[in-house]
Amino acid sequence: MSAKFWTEHYENQQVITYTLSPYPQNQMLEYESNLCSSPNIHIKPPRHNNIRCPQKPIVTVQQLGRLGNQMYEYISVWSIAKKTGREPYVPSCLIHELEKVFRNLTVPPVSYLAYCTVQEFPIQVKADEIDHFNGSILLPTYAQLPKYIAPLVNEFRQMFQFKEHIVDESQRLLHIASRGVRNITYVGVHVRRTDYKRHLKLLYNATMVKPNFFLRQMNVLRNKYKPVMFVVVSDDPEWCERELGDDDVVVMRNNSPAQDLAIMAACNHSIIDYGTYGMWGAMLAGGDTFVYNLTNSYDAAFEMASLLPNWHIVT
Repeated sequence: MSAKFWTEHYENQQVITYTLSPYPQNQMLEYESNLCSSPNIHIKPPRHNNIRCPQKPIVTVQQLGRLGNQMYEYISVWSIAKKTGREPYVPSCLIHELEKVFRNLTVPPVSYLAYCTVQEFPIQVKADEIDHFNGSILLPTYAQLPKYIAPLVNEFRQMFQFKEHIVDESQRLLHIASRGVRNITYVGVHVRRTDYKRHLKLLYNATMVKPNFFLRQMNVLRNKYKPVMFVVVSDDPEWCERELGDDDVVVMRNNSPAQDLAIMAACNHSIIDYGTYGMWGAMLAGGDTFVYNLTNSYDAAFEMASLLPNWHIVT
């Protein structure tokens, strides 16, 4: 008999629960596969050597979204485990995707628990219930939890180390962008457009950011840093070249999302509009970050700016 899974509602949140199986290894691997965004992913049992079973409740997460979301999922598990005294585990599929970009990731996969005695699976709780919940936690979907992450920003900046070939290519592209100018200040600019118009309307009743937001911040930094180069990464490079183009602006083209993120991380300062991808570029870069004031409602970038002294909300 395999493990049986079903869903129920826990204070309006979907949770995964189970019945015990005589085959706990298969049960845990099935549970882990249910945390992966690909429905038919095959999770292999880990090797038994050197697996340490958790001595405390655990925290884990469902894999959803693209690179920025998955980085948030990984670091949220790690941060909340550290803050609440739990032990972190993430789905193997999440590790597999992030290992394409980063080296030396340390959070173990959920499949390690296949050799452990598991009394109950984590329960999905709301963000404001995390501090008061006693058992194992499954984080909310698309978790963005700045209050747990912001205090540890210097630590996870060291955790997300890009693979060497990605770093080397970033340095090569920035050297080309500098046009031989030395001691240049690089400002990473993230412009998200093609897939966000409908999302902004539905979620915030907002419209796309206008060019003036970027141009005003660029002028501020032109007056502050000399020489300066604005390195723009975007899903709409044609719009960026048309609206933001100047002698000190270079728009990146034809790079992978991982490569563009590494380019942003290698810059000194950042200008970002919205979305997790730009937030990660700015967090990994450090320096000053200028964030578009999207809305008066809740927004993760807005909350992050209230917690990090070098982040600034710009209307």
